Amino acid sequence: MNEMRYDWLGDRWVLFAPNRILRPDNYRDPSKPFPHPASLAIADRNTDEQCPFCSGHEQQTPPPTLVLKTHSSHDWSVRVVPNKFPAIDPANAMPIGNTFPCASADNSELFLRKQTRGGHEVIIEAPDHIHSITQLQADHAALIFEAYQRRLRYWRSVQAMRYAVVFKNNGADAGASLVHTHSQLICTDFLPTDVLKTQLRASEYFQTHSRCYACDVLEKEIQSAQRIVAQTESFVALCPFASRLPYCVSILPVEHQSAFEECTPGQLVELARLVQWTLRSIECEHPQVAYNYVLQTAPLDAHNPAAFHWRLKILPRLTKVAGFEWSSECYINTVLPEDAAKALGRHIPTGLSEKSLSRTAITQP
Repeated sequence: MNEMRYDWLGDRWVLFAPNRILRPDNYRDPSKPFPHPASLAIADRNTDEQCPFCSGHEQQTPPPTLVLKTHSSHDWSVRVVPNKFPAIDPANAMPIGNTFPCASADNSELFLRKQTRGGHEVIIEAPDHIHSITQLQADHAALIFEAYQRRLRYWRSVQAMRYAVVFKNNGADAGASLVHTHSQLICTDFLPTDVLKTQLRASEYFQTHSRCYACDVLEKEIQSAQRIVAQTESFVALCPFASRLPYCVSILPVEHQSAFEECTPGQLVELARLVQWTLRSIECEHPQVAYNYVLQTAPLDAHNPAAFHWRLKILPRLTKVAGFEWSSECYINTVLPEDAAKALGRHIPTGLSEKSLSRTAITQP
């Protein structure tokens, strides 16, 4: 059983999940490099005999919690399944509304530990053995974000859940273990310290200014246009003013939305295509780069909807987090966000709009 241990000095809980080391890992053999997604032809990426996520290997995963398919799909396009090697114990493994100290000879304030519960799911984004969602058609990519929305709504309905996050690890340097394009969702009955800190900062800004912090930032960013990568009718992709890593991009709704789950079906299509174009621009600028993206929606428990503004962060892994960062939590970024936005913007079609996003195919080099 997994457990949490408390770092008193850092004021944060650490999850311990020894079972995670048992998960399969495509990246352990460096003598077998994987081709760049852009080099894969449709005929070359149908299935991989060893991949548990490919079509025909459904028996290798737990039964799905959600299955979605496009009009042209005969079987499935997106599957959501419980993670076989979860980082957190399933919600149904413990009584609702309780966390219990683990048996311990010393459970003093110096060595606090506890069990927690929640959910850990895998969103398998395609039946074919592809490596990037930039290889998908627009309607298929939109289903991925619909799956995010449906599962987040489900976990928001589960009693005592406090936090849920959707994230993608793409490439070994981003922490991925399987090449087949997928993302994950983790839900917990606790609110991580840094998430709580951000929530409190946003609430403080709202109390002082009677405005959402992100809304004010977006207004100024759109006016200056120095760090804008792309803009559609409903969303803005920008390189944040104080980006911690080179070529970081945040995508936010132009109009205030507290939770990603509030997006309309049309907005999901628009968002999916904008994410595809943004990732494609990163792939063009830095071929084969690993990256994470993180979908930060409103906490599942009490929060001020007027103060919280959801966002999707894309974090390319172009540099290593090293000694100074680990010692201080102060990051050294080697690329100004203004320069990053300009470089990425070169790969975005001019006159980008919701309609052009849905019509335009992403061209592979």
